[in-house]
Amino acid sequence: MRRTEVVKVLALIIITLLLLVAATAVLLPMPDAAAEDEVGAEDDAVGRDSAPTTLEGALTAQLLRGEINQRQYGRALGRLAARDDERNPMAVPGTDRPDATA
Repeated sequence: MRRTEVVKVLALIIITLLLLVAATAVLLPMPDAAAEDEVGAEDDAVGRDSAPTTLEGALTAQLLRGEINQRQYGRALGRLAARDDERNPMAVPGTDRPDATA
């Protein structure tokens, strides 16, 4: 290779690296203090003291606090599943055919 070709290749490599650095600097903004404060506020809002919003969540919280044991938790979830099945039955795909077996 001639010297001018080597210089051209090195120049292209340097320009490519500079463009990559510039693109990274633009696409990855620096974290600012305001964003960190917002994240901290969100963590506080979803902290340990937040109340569960579903019955499953309430049962899980009781289990974790030791208010109920695993057997009570399992029975409560079983009753909840049975109640949900009565209120909102789900059809298994394929059972609507006359030749389907039970």
